[in-house]
Amino acid sequence: MEKNFMSLEIDKVTSEIGKWAQRNTGIVQFKDGGYAIATFEIDSFGDTIYVFVEKTEWGYRVGDDGRLLFKLDPGESNLDMYETAAEIALGAGYDFDEETCEIFVEVEEEDLAQAIMRLAQIQVAISYLG
Repeated sequence: MEKNFMSLEIDKVTSEIGKWAQRNTGIVQFKDGGYAIATFEIDSFGDTIYVFVEKTEWGYRVGDDGRLLFKLDPGESNLDMYETAAEIALGAGYDFDEETCEIFVEVEEEDLAQAIMRLAQIQVAISYLG
């Protein structure tokens, strides 16, 4: 079965999007086996969004290492912002550690890429609270 002209263009665009995302995402492996992923997402300060991944017993832990909220309010003086950030994270299906202010989720391998990119998007949204 032949593809029509439009589907060929869509296939090419889809392929180019994947290539662009791959070229604009950096991954560094730590000595302990974890990863720091520099996504192509940019926060409200114009900085690259990072996501950290660790292997767990049953899957992967994907988090921001508490860095986003520390960056926005290092003195932890804006309690309303922290509460709103926690609500955003929880509403998106992620967890929020009140002690470290880390936004994280634990996922299986087949959900890893989606969890990484969704966390990056959540961080972008929260960065505008500051």
